[in-house]
Order: sequence, then structure tokens, then C-alpha cells
Amino acid sequence: LQAEDAKYLEVKILRVDWDDPKSKPLIQKLKIPRRSTLVMFKGTTELGRVVAQTSKSKIRDLLELGL
Repeated sequence: LQAEDAKYLEVKILRVDWDDPKSKPLIQKLKIPRRSTLVMFKGTTELGRVVAQTSKSKIRDLLELGL
């Protein structure tokens, strides 16, 4: 989506490695249930999340919340 529309470049993306033991505290704190979870924050407020979704429209809708 970022390659298709430059406005999504404004969304900062933090990738967390599910298999890295150092990520476990963050995964637990955010209650990430599984891999392939996207969580959108504005500041410290969670705006939404998608879990195990690969639908471009669902991901686009989540990114729109962050703009």
C-alpha cells in the first residue's frame, strides 16, 4: 500500500519479530494473539487492529485510521 499511495508513507511501521525472545514482553503487553497482527496507534492510544488478515481493504482501512 505504501508503494501505491505516498500518503501511507506517513504511517510509521514498527515490525516485531514474533520468534525473537526480546519481543515477548511487548507481544504480551499489547495482547498480540498471533503472528500477522497489525495494531494502529496514535500516540499511546490504540485505534484498531487486524488479526490474521491479508485483505488489502482491511489493511487499508486500518492505515486510514492512523492518518
